[in-house]
Amino acid sequence: MVDYEEAYRRDGSYFGRGANDFIVAHADRITPGGRVLDVGIGQGRNALELCRRGFRVTGIDSSAAAIASAGERAARDGLEVTLRQRSFVDHEATEPYDAVLLCGLLQELERPVHDQLFARLDQWTAPGSWLFLTAWHVDDPRYAGLCRDATPIGRHSFRTAAGLVRTYLDRGEIAALLPGWELIHHFEGLGPWHRHGDSEPEQHGLVEVAARRGRRKAGSAPPC
Repeated sequence: MVDYEEAYRRDGSYFGRGANDFIVAHADRITPGGRVLDVGIGQGRNALELCRRGFRVTGIDSSAAAIASAGERAARDGLEVTLRQRSFVDHEATEPYDAVLLCGLLQELERPVHDQLFARLDQWTAPGSWLFLTAWHVDDPRYAGLCRDATPIGRHSFRTAAGLVRTYLDRGEIAALLPGWELIHHFEGLGPWHRHGDSEPEQHGLVEVAARRGRRKAGSAPPC
């Protein structure tokens, strides 16, 4: 099982340094100077890039080491970011965010927790808000091995012997999970080869979305 507290303390760029390319490509769609929430900020690679571009960023993470690492990187680069150690279920918004980042979360959460997260997304955003999201899909190279060796805990969702939750989306499922959002950028395929810290190189079946919330309430049923 990944011990993020230890991983973040040991390696200052465990998930890499540069922001996701699709976030960089679509960042100028966000209201200039707008408010951004990064849920699961980690060490801040996406959030700090948006800070550099003039956005007012709040980052939340349940890991104390993640918050400390993101804060150190922000201070070193002369960037201002609001950091809070908390779960997404405890984060309240006083006003809607112009953009929310949900990168790398869905694969680590059981299906019922997905529902909780999308319900919070409804509360954090308003028409015109942006969502940047990554997840894994069922053509991930490791999916078949989990079907064989891990314990099923839901649809395409497993618990490994080490206690990790791994949840995968069907191809095309993300659109159904985001009613009321217009998918401006939507990629599903194999992601780039990469490594975490000193781990072996790996590749994932990647879902990548940049979406804009429409005027129909996000989370409501689509019209007949």
